[in-house]
Amino acid sequence: MIKNIIFDLMNVIIKKDSNIKTLMNFTNDANKAEDLQKYIYKTEEWKLLDLGNISHEQAIKEMQRKAPKEYSDLIKEIMNNRCQYFTVNEETVKIAKSLKEKGYHIYVLSNMSEFAYTYFKDIDFFKLCDGIMISAYEHLVKPDEKIFMTLLDRYGLKPEECLFVDDDDTGKTLETANKLGILGRSVKPNDSQDVLNLLGEYNIEF
Repeated sequence: MIKNIIFDLMNVIIKKDSNIKTLMNFTNDANKAEDLQKYIYKTEEWKLLDLGNISHEQAIKEMQRKAPKEYSDLIKEIMNNRCQYFTVNEETVKIAKSLKEKGYHIYVLSNMSEFAYTYFKDIDFFKLCDGIMISAYEHLVKPDEKIFMTLLDRYGLKPEECLFVDDDDTGKTLETANKLGILGRSVKPNDSQDVLNLLGEYNIEF
């Protein structure tokens, strides 16, 4: 019997566009946006931010150092302001609220930098949560099995009583979760209806 619903954040609770579309808020040049994607999102520093192994400021400096000088100011602007282009998926939050009211426990397991989490930490959704696990504070990222085990151990959860809601586009995160006995499948990004579909597949009514 499922008692716990574990939510990913990005593309589930927090809506975001593709990286390129986000970058186009900062430049009208599509070629420049492609370059910036390489110098920001596809860097080792980006991975280290999710792992919490580099500070926001250090990451910016390293990205600037490796990129052409002409991109230096833009990199800083993007890194400091990109979160303002993300929005809360209010429909999915309503689903989470209904689940909470029905007695389900709500948890978060998300790959996210400390900077991004700090930006969103005061949204109403987090008031529903019985536990929150953000990769940057754990120095572990999905799909590493250790981050799932840490979540289960910390909150005393039984995997077979957990349903994981994640937009995992690689399949690796859900593969790890399912291997541990956690239920769930990948949901479509930013799609509240697919979250409802998933809940229905496990006979969760609210």
